[in-house]
Amino acid sequence: MNDFITVYSGDLMRRIKSRPFIIGLLLGTFAIIAMFKLPTMLAPSIVNQGTRILIVADAPLAAQARPLLAKTLTVTGVVPAGTKIDRALLKRFDADSAVSIADAKNGIGVTIFAKNPTSVPSGRIRAALLPLQVQHSTHLTSAQIATALNANIEVRSLSTKFHSVHQAEAAQGLAMTLVVFLYILVILNSQFVMSAVAEEKTSRIAELLIATVDPMVLLVAKVLVGATLSVLQLLVWVGIGIALGPGGSGSAAGSANANPFSLAGLLGNTLSPEVIAAFILFFLLGFLQISTVFAGVASLINRTEDLGSISGPMVIPTVAGYFIGILAINAPALPIVTVTSFVPLLSPFVMFARMAVSHVPLWQIGTSIALNVLALWGIAWFAGKLYRVGMMLYGRPPKLGQVWDILRSPS
Repeated sequence: MNDFITVYSGDLMRRIKSRPFIIGLLLGTFAIIAMFKLPTMLAPSIVNQGTRILIVADAPLAAQARPLLAKTLTVTGVVPAGTKIDRALLKRFDADSAVSIADAKNGIGVTIFAKNPTSVPSGRIRAALLPLQVQHSTHLTSAQIATALNANIEVRSLSTKFHSVHQAEAAQGLAMTLVVFLYILVILNSQFVMSAVAEEKTSRIAELLIATVDPMVLLVAKVLVGATLSVLQLLVWVGIGIALGPGGSGSAAGSANANPFSLAGLLGNTLSPEVIAAFILFFLLGFLQISTVFAGVASLINRTEDLGSISGPMVIPTVAGYFIGILAINAPALPIVTVTSFVPLLSPFVMFARMAVSHVPLWQIGTSIALNVLALWGIAWFAGKLYRVGMMLYGRPPKLGQVWDILRSPS
């Protein structure tokens, strides 16, 4: 135990003070800030792109169309039908497009002249002018048309987890963010663990360490250091996310309007304490599994240049788990989602995503946790075998047959 504490504390302090960890923490912090602030800064220009329109129509038709279009678009002016439409006209009225409206045989005819056709909100224009089209084709009054088109639509959830669309959307958004956090933290810190093992071996420091400390103690200490740093990064990034979101003082916990990244949003109906605990548990299980595999495999290389060639295949399960986890947020009942929520290396992403957006039977949660714990034990045995022998192997990288012999050896 004294050896473990010495190795763990020394490696932890060295990693915390290292330049890569500080740079990674700062870059992650800036990324979180950008994720919250950029949508607010860019949303107006994106949402309002192409919404400034000029109406080209005869006076009676323009008088009918203008209030309809002004509900969802910005009408910069009205010019009579027959006016020459060109870029100079749009520039004079500061418009993105000109909407030409004229009477037609079966209602009205609409032609849009745009600077950029791809940015034209044609769907919004069609929906806005629908009452005018119906009026001109049926000759009903405006009141009759308004009554006919006023369909009251109410969405009711059959799920007992979320009782409103706002709660379900907030939970999906927050689950998506946490799955991204999970992926980034697992990938980055597993790579750090791999790099640390490879660095010690290539610099021959491992020979001195193994001479005085049990190799399994070294392996466990390095993996737990990575887990500690991952939790530290997670606390910093989630804390910044909560600080940047509006506070929950003005809304009751779990209300429909509570911001999902406020304290009320986190502890209310958006994500329950059970789901938050599940995130932490599955994060630790996923990280310990993947980083332990990385550390064991890294002990077999003799040059740091070889890290890229062996880390690529090792990342595939993590990437697959991430994408299936994203799929689970939108479709938690798919068979592939249910099956992969029990598969180690994948289930830390998938099972958490399922729990965040749907009700998962307790037996499935318990089975997934048990399988992941068993897998972690097997991975630790596998990696420990590789690490114990691999750290003392120099020269040419071992072949698959030699690796198999290592695994079969009794010690």
